[in-house]
Amino acid sequence: MTKQEMQKKEARIGTIRKKMDEIPAMLDGTLMVKHNRVSRKDGSVHVSAGYHTFQYRGADGKRKWKRIPKNAKAAVERLVRAARRYRKLDREYSALLTELSLAHGGKKND
Repeated sequence: MTKQEMQKKEARIGTIRKKMDEIPAMLDGTLMVKHNRVSRKDGSVHVSAGYHTFQYRGADGKRKWKRIPKNAKAAVERLVRAARRYRKLDREYSALLTELSLAHGGKKND
């Protein structure tokens, strides 16, 4: 890897760090729409209006759910999108650090 390529990657790492620091809050999970279905005695099925549920992994590693009020849906969606963006940046950051670490530790031809 040339010095220019290494400098570009180091600059990109700095940019990624700044973008990661700009994300103030996030929710790591999924926002889902659920419906209740009830079968009546006459055989018809009633489907309730949709309600929003936030699914996430708890501290014990088990899946958990939290019902979200309609007026909080937009805020939760924004926080879930921020978490997705953060995970994407984190993956790229890790890959670049790995490449640079291997390049620095490799054989020098200078």
